[in-house]
Amino acid sequence: MALKKGRSIRVLAVCGAGMGTSAFIKAKCANALKKFDVDAIVDVEVAANINKNVGSRCDVIFTSKNIAEGKLKPIVENNIVPVIVMLNIMSSAEYEDKVEHQLLPLFED
Repeated sequence: MALKKGRSIRVLAVCGAGMGTSAFIKAKCANALKKFDVDAIVDVEVAANINKNVGSRCDVIFTSKNIAEGKLKPIVENNIVPVIVMLNIMSSAEYEDKVEHQLLPLFED
């Protein structure tokens, strides 16, 4: 899936219960996107609310490994939208690395 440079992207920060974790992912993700000048709208969502129509709601998902391998497994396996898996949701450096090496390569002119 290619994203268009110069267009705002829609990002979902997904967690299991929709409590503090998704808000934390949202904040860390937004900071990393800003560092790389990626114009994005970042929202939060509960994994249980994600289905195969998620592509109409977002361009990319940031989530933890256990959610990606659990509730989001069909989204990952069917490559419906890119799912960026965070191993340490508290690490700013990991968000920056994932944006630089996994998200930015998805953009085309």
